[in-house]
Amino acid sequence: MTTLHLGVDAGGSRTRAVLLDAAGTRLGRGESGGANPAGQDPARAIGQLAAAVSAALGPRDPALVTACLVGLAGYRALPDPDGFARRAGTALGLHRPVRLVPDTVPALAAGGVTDGRGTVLIAGTGTVCVRLDGTRTLARGGGLGWLLGDEGGGFWLGREAVRHAHADPDGPLGTAVRAHCAADSADRLLRWAYDGPPRRLADLAPLVTRLADTGDATALAITRAAADHLAALARATAAPAEPLVLAGSVATSPGPVREHLLHRLADLAPRLPATDAATAAARLAGHAAANR
Repeated sequence: MTTLHLGVDAGGSRTRAVLLDAAGTRLGRGESGGANPAGQDPARAIGQLAAAVSAALGPRDPALVTACLVGLAGYRALPDPDGFARRAGTALGLHRPVRLVPDTVPALAAGGVTDGRGTVLIAGTGTVCVRLDGTRTLARGGGLGWLLGDEGGGFWLGREAVRHAHADPDGPLGTAVRAHCAADSADRLLRWAYDGPPRRLADLAPLVTRLADTGDATALAITRAAADHLAALARATAAPAEPLVLAGSVATSPGPVREHLLHRLADLAPRLPATDAATAAARLAGHAAANR
């Protein structure tokens, strides 16, 4: 009988799904939009899960999947995680239950932590730092979302970029931000910021990084402040003797944020991911199935 293991990394901006066979060979991969249920209709989040999984499965029958684990950003916002998991399983067409866990669980495993004990700092669209023992949370910092927190993450970087661009619309950063937003003045830039979904400010994060790489003083200051926020979050949460894994595009992509963050946390020996979180989720699903 064919054995297929499905893993999903459902973040705020993107959802990735990976299909592995029993030997751990990747058979398929899919991607869709963000599936964080916080601040959106859960049905839309489930639709994004289904789109990514469908792409990963390709022509294969979903009934062949013997284990599925979904690492979900915004897990804590769910009033009924079990009900969400059941609805997701139905939408995905699976014959086995979906195991739903916070996105921190596969993110930690992606850093090569095999016993499930350690701290993971996720800095993508948002930011959260969690110390885990398996699926049990021992300590937590951040994770308050764009309205109340997410300092150092993609949304925060984008918001800081708009703030500085509004104050100095004709400087290098202001010019680049206005071009991205098709805003020919500071006032139009302000309207752009408020007229659309807040999450789109995170799309400006790569622009800040690129300008910082060129030596722009304003962009460099923003990226250093982001790294400082992330380092403080990690130090408030991590245990010095345990692994610390960095995850998320802001923390792991080459550039000034990662460089400064690694420097600030050098004594904690932070790890970068050894694989992607969706693959780690599929491996965790297979391990759990083998030990049932």
